[in-house]
Amino acid sequence: MRRVLPFLIVAGLLLLGYLLLPKGGHAFYGTRLLNPKPVDFLLESPEGPVRLSQFQDKLVLIFFGYAHCPDVCPTTLLALKRAYEALSPAEQARVQVVFVSVDPKRDSPEVADRYAKAFNPSFLGLSGSEEAIRQAAQALGVYYQVSQYRGPEDYLVDHTATTFVVQGGKLVLLFSPDKVEETERVVADLRALL
Repeated sequence: MRRVLPFLIVAGLLLLGYLLLPKGGHAFYGTRLLNPKPVDFLLESPEGPVRLSQFQDKLVLIFFGYAHCPDVCPTTLLALKRAYEALSPAEQARVQVVFVSVDPKRDSPEVADRYAKAFNPSFLGLSGSEEAIRQAAQALGVYYQVSQYRGPEDYLVDHTATTFVVQGGKLVLLFSPDKVEETERVVADLRALL
């Protein structure tokens, strides 16, 4: 019995460790937040006010940018289009991509929405007053600032280029600009959340 006891103890500890391991765990490619942060904001669409909390039952992918952006905005929205279109129709019904303009002087709600829908008709473009956009940006820790100003219609806007994933009103996942390009890995992360 003395020879068997150490074996039984080790076997028992191994079994316990196995039972405590998470089953079916997904190794997230994006940055998973250990303490999801509640977020909400109110902006304007062409059809009227839109509150983020209206999408409680959906996985919401949010990207802040502007319609005159020469590089990161179209690149990121193309990446989001590829990921969204790689999902099944049933999965797409549970996902909403939202583009938020940080350039309210040039991007009315109509302009922001038309820009977003040029990538996919189901995408939603939002804008609003400078104050409303500032509050939405602060809710997610987004930085933006006008740069290279040459006139009222000729300037750039430097901005955070992260894609934010909100689930049930909480920020749960982030994709940096380079990571959002990896369609298969982004889709795997979205499916793990769905």
